[in-house]
Amino acid sequence: MKRTIIAAALPLLLFSAGSANAQYPGSKYYPVLDGTSATFRLETPSSVRGVQLFGDFLPGVNEYNLGGSVQMLRDSAGVWTYTAEGLAPDFYTYHYVVDGVRTLDPWNLKLVCNYSEFLNSFLVEGPQSRDLDYADAPRGTLTSIWYDSPQYGGQRHLNVYLPAGYTPEKTYPVLYMIPGGGDDEDTWTDMGRLPQIMDNLTSRGEVEEMVVVLFNAMPNQLAAPHIIDPVPGAKSHFELMGTERGKSGGEFVNDLLHNIIPLVESRYSVRRDRSGRAVCGVSMGGVYEMYLAEHHPDVFGWYGFIGTGIMGGTPAQADEALRPLLRTGYNLLWVGAGSKDMALRSARSLMEALDRAASPYQYYDCGDGHNWRSWRRDLQKFAPLLFRSSK
Repeated sequence: MKRTIIAAALPLLLFSAGSANAQYPGSKYYPVLDGTSATFRLETPSSVRGVQLFGDFLPGVNEYNLGGSVQMLRDSAGVWTYTAEGLAPDFYTYHYVVDGVRTLDPWNLKLVCNYSEFLNSFLVEGPQSRDLDYADAPRGTLTSIWYDSPQYGGQRHLNVYLPAGYTPEKTYPVLYMIPGGGDDEDTWTDMGRLPQIMDNLTSRGEVEEMVVVLFNAMPNQLAAPHIIDPVPGAKSHFELMGTERGKSGGEFVNDLLHNIIPLVESRYSVRRDRSGRAVCGVSMGGVYEMYLAEHHPDVFGWYGFIGTGIMGGTPAQADEALRPLLRTGYNLLWVGAGSKDMALRSARSLMEALDRAASPYQYYDCGDGHNWRSWRRDLQKFAPLLFRSSK
């Protein structure tokens, strides 16, 4: 299933650019930002009976704390309007539902993808969101790569972030990011703002210069946005959950070990020792990270668990799963899970197992839920700890 923009209602909603600018002079796109407020406006035919605004800046409605919705009101000019007040500096997303039909804001061309859907986006500026904006400094390069994967029976796709000033004359450490369920190789660049975060942290000297690899661990998801379909017959991670094949990501672990890592190490000037490799699993990706720690503890020296941990099982089983990694040792094990995160229980299971083994780790609670607001903050805290004193 190729990713598509749901825009069935757009032809009904669009007026000419001239009429829109005449109605709202000076507005280049919506929402109109004014300090910590954002005003949303949508013009529709008079026959439309209701418009809802969905956004991650609205009060959360479930254990993910992803956001909620509000009913917009029609003003005297016949335009649906809503103003959100008191927004903290951050990166936000939204969409509309018009008489039950989901659509995007036709006057905001800033789009991101998340969970195989497109959303409009905007940034509220401030000290807390400075790392989510483009750096006023040299910026890194995001490279798109196709590679052959016998495990998946065809070509696959990944992205590689290279720090500003990358040169083959220098050897760089590597961070491998395992995406969560529903995500692909683009989600960390879109929703996660990873290139912007890494550029800003690097420009201030707060992180070691590193290469970051972003790939697709979900064969039933898109392998390359807008280009090819998922692997035929591939089962979702939810269908495999609880099975040994599910814990290993199906074919993912073999694809990572036998294709992705060798590709990165042959194409780029990167370190090839475990202290020069870090892995970070988000949500469902943490299940695969635990599988790597248990069955291949000699590959990575740095571990980041974001919104995840040890899912299910008894304390004795958790201890057994960690034993290979504890025997091998590690440079850092970091856990990030907000106090509102539905995965907090699994994160605690991991930390309790580490406590029983008297093995060190670092924990960060951003106070939020199972969402990208949390995970962006986690990356900002985790990345600066990597590859320190490991050369």
